[in-house]
Amino acid sequence: MLHFRMSMPFYLMTLYGSIMIIVVLLLRGLLKQKLPKFVFPILWCVVLIRLLVPFSLSSPLSMNIPHTFGNVTYTAQIAETTVAVPGEADAAAHLQETTDTDAASVLSQDVPVSESSASYGEYITDIAAFLLNPGILLAAAYFIGLAVTVSILCFRKYQCMKRLKNRFLVEHNETINALLREMDMGHIQVFTCDEIASPLVSGLLAPRIYLPTRMDFGNTVLLRHILSHETMHIKRKDNLTKAVMLVTLCLHWFNPLVWLMSKYFSADVENACDAALLKTSDAEERKSYAMSLLSMAVSGSRVTLLYSAFSRTEIEKRVKNIVNYKKASALLLAFSILFLVCGTAVFATGVQAPFSPYLSSYCASSNCRWGCYVDITRDIYLGENAQRRAENAIIDILAADTTNDPELMEEQIKASLAEVFGVEKSAFRVFFSLCINDEEKYAEYADWDITRDADGSFFYQGEKIRVCTDELCGMHMERDGTVDVTIHRNRYGFISGVTAQHEGDEMFDGHTRDFRLYR
Repeated sequence: MLHFRMSMPFYLMTLYGSIMIIVVLLLRGLLKQKLPKFVFPILWCVVLIRLLVPFSLSSPLSMNIPHTFGNVTYTAQIAETTVAVPGEADAAAHLQETTDTDAASVLSQDVPVSESSASYGEYITDIAAFLLNPGILLAAAYFIGLAVTVSILCFRKYQCMKRLKNRFLVEHNETINALLREMDMGHIQVFTCDEIASPLVSGLLAPRIYLPTRMDFGNTVLLRHILSHETMHIKRKDNLTKAVMLVTLCLHWFNPLVWLMSKYFSADVENACDAALLKTSDAEERKSYAMSLLSMAVSGSRVTLLYSAFSRTEIEKRVKNIVNYKKASALLLAFSILFLVCGTAVFATGVQAPFSPYLSSYCASSNCRWGCYVDITRDIYLGENAQRRAENAIIDILAADTTNDPELMEEQIKASLAEVFGVEKSAFRVFFSLCINDEEKYAEYADWDITRDADGSFFYQGEKIRVCTDELCGMHMERDGTVDVTIHRNRYGFISGVTAQHEGDEMFDGHTRDFRLYR
């Protein structure tokens, strides 16, 4: 059963997106040379969706959300009883009358602004406290960083567009026009520009190809390779995905993993483009294509997220991949598709937004030594009256139990709830506590030579107990005792042993230091 919500907080989008980046980087390091090149750009796109879209898709694969991340934690339901106090109604009426009278007298007075209850100094203090609030400071730092990142990227984009203004449309080059028509890309405009050193594609809705003026336009083989590469970027919508990557960089500017992701994303997009072109190429054609890449590569680094272009930053790796290219077998392709489907499913359903884990209140039965309440481990819709249905199932298990074994009861409760709600057993988490009254508890203590006097003090073998620690029933402390006792219980909740500590023992002396510290 899946549960979809658009409520993922930004900090969890960042957290889960960072985990996904680390996982993809590990997979890339291990399987890059074994899987087809199209796999990792798709995985990066899945990560981009996680970083940008606040969706939460709960499934049995989803990670448990700690209660500190949730918006509601478990609280036991307690019935409130109102006790009427004699004269309380009269007192309340008198208080209300007095308050109304005071309010009327204040409203009737002409109080100058300078003499208001909130002085100027207090006002300044409140403003300072607001501005120094950690949440306000964090938000301010985030938006300042966002503004700086957007400004830098926009400035670089402006510089690129400024260079591309000195362009000339190629209209009458029959070689280029014939090649584009052969690739079914005759509608794409091609420009030459003196300001660029390598071919590139620019534009989102209407992408255009820009070629450097220094190119040898008489070299048909070179032109075919260049145009094939650039039109492949256009067919694969690489400029759109790079624009999405830029938006992600702006929103997650503070996350170094996202900047690292942008680097590998650009490299994987180029490798996937090369591999798509080499599907039907022989060894000689691959060698010729590699030489074309080398001849048009640009020395130095280039901000390739702003457009698709040749760059020397990864050219050696790309040429090596081209020379060693092998067409993927049908079995490898099938495995790659299965890998993508499974990986995407895990990424999409492995995380969830904070939710209320509360399902049942505390349930107990006079027939059982144990009581329990149940939480859900993932965001899931369980239908109408879910709490009542869950509590009925839990109480039935507790009332029918004859083993007093919480592990067995936990399994039975999970199985029963899974059947009632039609979900997996792992969707439920059961919390047990010993449920016995004081008379039963003190009777068990007496069997182990632990007694209690009329003042509420405990004694062990005649010595007054200072700290009595029951593993399942809490702790009792007094300062003037001479022995510390730990009561051990087995899995069924019965006392299995008693440990006594006196002065000189590690535990006893530790308690002594604690008493002195908090005296």
